[in-house]
Amino acid sequence: MKFLKTNSTISPLLPAIASTAIPLFVLILLLAAGRAGAQANCISFESPLAGSVYPTPSCTVSLNVVCPNVTKVDLQARYFPAGSDSAVIVALGTLSRPPYKLIWNTSNLPNQLFTGIGILAEATISGAASQIARQEGIFLTHQKPDRKFVPIPYTPNSHNPGKESSARRFEFSEPQKSGTAAVVWNEKELTFHVNVKDPSFYSTQPDRDMTKAGLEIMIDPARKKAPHPADNTLFFFIPIKGNPSATEYRTEISDGGFKLVPHRSRVNHQYNVGIGEFKGYNIRFSVPRDVFGKSFPDTIGCNMALWILDDNGNAQAVSLTGGNRFEMYSPFIWDDYYRLHKPLLMNTALQWIIFSIAGFLLALGVYALVTRLRKPQLLSNFERTEEEKHAFERVNTVIEQELVKKELTIDMVAVKCNMDAQALNNLIKRNTGFTFMNYLQFCRTEVAKERLRSSRTTEKSIADLCGFANAIEMEKCFTKFHHTTPYKFRIQQQVS
Repeated sequence: MKFLKTNSTISPLLPAIASTAIPLFVLILLLAAGRAGAQANCISFESPLAGSVYPTPSCTVSLNVVCPNVTKVDLQARYFPAGSDSAVIVALGTLSRPPYKLIWNTSNLPNQLFTGIGILAEATISGAASQIARQEGIFLTHQKPDRKFVPIPYTPNSHNPGKESSARRFEFSEPQKSGTAAVVWNEKELTFHVNVKDPSFYSTQPDRDMTKAGLEIMIDPARKKAPHPADNTLFFFIPIKGNPSATEYRTEISDGGFKLVPHRSRVNHQYNVGIGEFKGYNIRFSVPRDVFGKSFPDTIGCNMALWILDDNGNAQAVSLTGGNRFEMYSPFIWDDYYRLHKPLLMNTALQWIIFSIAGFLLALGVYALVTRLRKPQLLSNFERTEEEKHAFERVNTVIEQELVKKELTIDMVAVKCNMDAQALNNLIKRNTGFTFMNYLQFCRTEVAKERLRSSRTTEKSIADLCGFANAIEMEKCFTKFHHTTPYKFRIQQQVS
């Protein structure tokens, strides 16, 4: 992943929206407006309107033209190509008669996030100056993002980032640099730990540069997954030198224009920045529980970005979720971070009750009972959390895609799902009551049932196509799960 560069005179918290091709688009707008004559409001947009979100790969551009002497309407659009911070302007076409409407196929475009697309319509009017209309902040979310599910372990000491295995890595273009990020929680706060190894870093760099470098944390507490920051989206910036600050983005829509206006304020949350000469630095930042309300959300959308100084003192962003500078600030692609439950043995009140009242024998009995209750059980839809549902759906999709492979193992499925094999097995047990292998064989019998019902293929061929070792194994699984044999099932269920 390459660096996302920014101008050295612009704060890391605000992407350089006014750069690249956007001024060109505004220039076209102003020049056309300057040529406008006495006739007014000949043309306006019916769709899309500023702030619209299109989850499908098409956009209907519809205009309301009220002047009879309009001879044609030229349409242009400004969008951002994949992986680029520079916008491009394209012609969408020319409309010369009613209805002034076209369907723009956007399937070949990447998602347009944070600032969105801008569309400009210029009407040529017989005997008068041309007129324009515009709509900006039009968002495309037709491409499903590859979000990751990241656990947030519990730790009573927020100064301890926990196990190294829970840390995530930033991808640098320079091999000598590296960075990791970890998040932990306890009853008081949510704490972010970032460690950066940078042999070119030294603390005597100018303060004006050091205030631009550091860590930016982006949190979507309600997981609205909007294409641009919503009212309750949290942005924090912790510089290497200076005080942390928070930024709130407010949406302004007026006359077809769309703006995200940042409002910054200083925060007094606990933080620490440790510096090692020619080694790098580490940052710890805690977000108090009351920032989220009465309690922490079980799951949040989250992204982090490191702002690194280059040789010229300019800040460059390295984002955990990747993407260009505009995508980096969009909650739509942020990963889902979910809190792990507090370990039972860390509950001191429960420990005191158990050991004070019952003593060692009672504590041993309670431990055995708790261990039994903790065994995986089949959960109802009301007992399953949203994270559990998403995780099981992901596992189920992989199993459905791979079950025809005879050599399929739990380790292979776990790798594809980015999970530990034991955790995957426990997840399946909680949701189905089966072990992984039993559930895999059950799914294979379900596929075999459809083939037995709808075709005259031999049982041996069906067993082979469904991933069974042979027809005998398929018959054993049918007897185990459906209390019948493939032959009897076909006799009873086959469609004539």
